[in-house]
Order: sequence, then C-alpha cells, then structure tokens
Amino acid sequence: MENKYSGRSITFDTLEKAIASDCSAMQEVVNLFKPYITRLSMEDGRFNKELFERLVQRLMYITWTFDMHYSEK
Repeated sequence: MENKYSGRSITFDTLEKAIASDCSAMQEVVNLFKPYITRLSMEDGRFNKELFERLVQRLMYITWTFDMHYSEK
C-alpha cells in the first residue's frame, strides 16, 4: 500500500537554506506543511484565513530558530 506522503519530503540542504533565510527554501518548507496547516485552520467546517496565516508565521519562526548544530551533552 502506497503512503500518501511518500512523495512529500525536504532535503537537508533545503532545510539548511531555509534556516539561513533563503526565501525559496522557506517556501518549500511552507508548501510541505501547507495541507496540514490548512486542515488545522478549519473551524466549524469553515476555513479561518487568520489562523492559517498565524500558523504559517509560527512555522517560519520555528524554522528560522532551529539549531542545526546539535551536540549531545
């Protein structure tokens, strides 16, 4: 059985670029999570655009502040 998310992925290089504020890489990250964010933005069967935009902003903030240099202590 085919996984419906099998074609949706992001490369390590793209993630590094998104963290470094590359606009096209950040757009790839947002597009990866767009279906999930859209589903979260539904309230009482209606799409809430303001909630969608806040969730996208939060995703962008989390991506920019992500620390790629993990060291186990």
